[in-house]
Amino acid sequence: MSKYVTYIRTDEGIIERKPAAIVTHSDESLDPYTHEEPLVGWPESRVYWANKVGPSVGIAPLNSTA
Repeated sequence: MSKYVTYIRTDEGIIERKPAAIVTHSDESLDPYTHEEPLVGWPESRVYWANKVGPSVGIAPLNSTA
């Protein structure tokens, strides 16, 4: 199990980091967070969204360097 921080993406594409919402998730599968996107200007370097486009909840590995 790894720790992830929660991100929110609005319908307008605005991304917000929710540092109080830390979750653990299996390393075997990120389902339903299957849509990877690089993050620039955030503490994490990538996020995995539940929806490819539009509003979505996403998770990003804490302390990600890749």
